[in-house]
Amino acid sequence: MFSIIKRIIAVLLLSVLAATSLYAQSDKNIIKRLPQIDLQRWHFGFILGLNFADFGVSPTGWTDEDGLTWYGESGGLSPAFNVGMIVDLRLVEYLNLRCTPTLTIGQRHLQYAAFDAAGNPTGEIISTACSPTQIEIPFWLKYSAKRYGNVRPYVLVGGGPVFNLNRDPEVPVLLKTFDVEVGFGIGMTIYTEYFRFCPELKFCVGLLDELDRNHPQMEGTRDILCTNAVERLTSRAICLTFNFE
Repeated sequence: MFSIIKRIIAVLLLSVLAATSLYAQSDKNIIKRLPQIDLQRWHFGFILGLNFADFGVSPTGWTDEDGLTWYGESGGLSPAFNVGMIVDLRLVEYLNLRCTPTLTIGQRHLQYAAFDAAGNPTGEIISTACSPTQIEIPFWLKYSAKRYGNVRPYVLVGGGPVFNLNRDPEVPVLLKTFDVEVGFGIGMTIYTEYFRFCPELKFCVGLLDELDRNHPQMEGTRDILCTNAVERLTSRAICLTFNFE
């Protein structure tokens, strides 16, 4: 999965560089669509996109009553769907401040491997999943390059609170209701006849430990290892979104 994501990133970066170079050479020969749209003080839009998310896991090496030592790790990137809105304020010519409240629905996976008293893997692996439904309210500073024809590359950096709306006490991994994410990204504004279309790639990480260790439903069961075998659990995501502004 990581190799696929790296290829996507490389293709997007090369596309941005190629498009910028092409339009820089032929800008004078292009009829610019929506020539005054970037002068608006406020504008709005909506977001459709995909996330590829997993957890950053710090294992504890917890030993159960059978003498097996368990280590938790990420189960790999999992796709998620997100939809949101854009509220954008133009600060100066090249700099915008925007808020993008977003709903994200998906699933994330964890694995737990067992080792015997001598430190040898037993081959026993337990997999589990949780399905957070999140409301993200990030604020971004967006710096745009000079417009070339009908394209304009940009970078952005920001972060904000994340609220988990789905806390299922019946699953082995219980997540907290609140986190804070930071991220950065790149994108390209493409001016169509009626609106701006902006494909965007962002990288986001959570700052807080998401694992809720107060999980009484799992106490006394074997599934308690899913809590005890992890010291810290943080979110990580690669977000490919398509903005319509």
